[in-house]
Amino acid sequence: MQSFISLFGLFLCFLLIFNMNQTNRVNIYLTLFLLLINLFNVINYCTMFSSNKYLGAIFLVHFQPIIVLTGPMLFFYVRGLLNDDASLSKKDWLHFIPSFLYLVNCSRYYLYSVDYKLSFAQKVIANRMEMLHFDSLLFSGNVSYLGRSIMAIGYTTYCLILVFRHFKDDIRRQMQNKLIFKWLTLLLLFNYLMNFNIFYYVIRLLYSWSFSNGLTVVPMGALIFGVACLLFINCILFFFPNILYGLPRMDYKLSFSHQAEAAELENYKATKSSKDFEISTDKLELISDKLDQYYSERPYIRPNFNLTMTANDTGIPAHHISYFLKVYLKTDFITWKNNARIEYVIELIQLGEAENLTLEAISKKAGFISRTTFISSFKQKTGKTPSEYIEQLS
Repeated sequence: MQSFISLFGLFLCFLLIFNMNQTNRVNIYLTLFLLLINLFNVINYCTMFSSNKYLGAIFLVHFQPIIVLTGPMLFFYVRGLLNDDASLSKKDWLHFIPSFLYLVNCSRYYLYSVDYKLSFAQKVIANRMEMLHFDSLLFSGNVSYLGRSIMAIGYTTYCLILVFRHFKDDIRRQMQNKLIFKWLTLLLLFNYLMNFNIFYYVIRLLYSWSFSNGLTVVPMGALIFGVACLLFINCILFFFPNILYGLPRMDYKLSFSHQAEAAELENYKATKSSKDFEISTDKLELISDKLDQYYSERPYIRPNFNLTMTANDTGIPAHHISYFLKVYLKTDFITWKNNARIEYVIELIQLGEAENLTLEAISKKAGFISRTTFISSFKQKTGKTPSEYIEQLS
């Protein structure tokens, strides 16, 4: 089961890569984090339970320098999400030092032939304790395996501290705060539990039991609990799909016709707080200006017009648009779209189009496909049916 869950997680990572949102680059770190924890569990299966020497030759040692990057990737993601900034500073390269040390530590093993590695894997299958003796250069196999768990726990602890500091004054004050707070809390909590479980698991196997008996000496409760945590971490995005769009920052590039408006935007950027998740009136007006410019071209008259199309055309994440409509306009996208189309229909009627076209032709010109939707939307908007509205004008 552990291997299947890990493979599912790796498949999910590839989906995230192919659907990476360009407006929220911090998700790169989230994807790498998920990729690494699932790769680690594949390695754990091949190391502890598999009897396939070819899998052992591939996964036993080769990926150790990469796996220790799990903690830094989680840290970069949490920090980037909280600060709305995915960039790395020169100082951040210090986080890659452990990975470099692991690379040097495994360097001898990398130079060995394939036959040697297959022979080593066969020895590990016969006696799991042999996996500690991979001819390390800087530190022992015990330190190598324990070090990864300790670093992962340390990074997760620091990320929890970052979240606490960020939210301690306003944890549940706004809707978006609740989303981000719940997401990070659950992600870090289950990662914390999984890594403590791995640490306990490694300690018991290194210092209490022999590796030679494989699964029979593994504390089954700990194994099942760790697999459950991994499954939840892999599935957590299905409970928080909107998180992939990032925080609702509204500092998009706008085209201003007046110098005063441009100065106002610059003033907003200068005073923007990286801690502020709330959508103030000023921020909502920024996205309003962007959407007004877009909607002035009447994109909603296209029959297939939808939220995804709006997000792609404007560069504003779909979740931000939905949030804007819900909080600022007190509506949803479908209602807003239909109202915009009805306003266009009314404009056409007032221009005399009803004398040359049928109501059905006018509704289709405005983007409506369904006659029923057109009539109900018109009545909801004006309080009258289209026919009654035309009669009133005549």
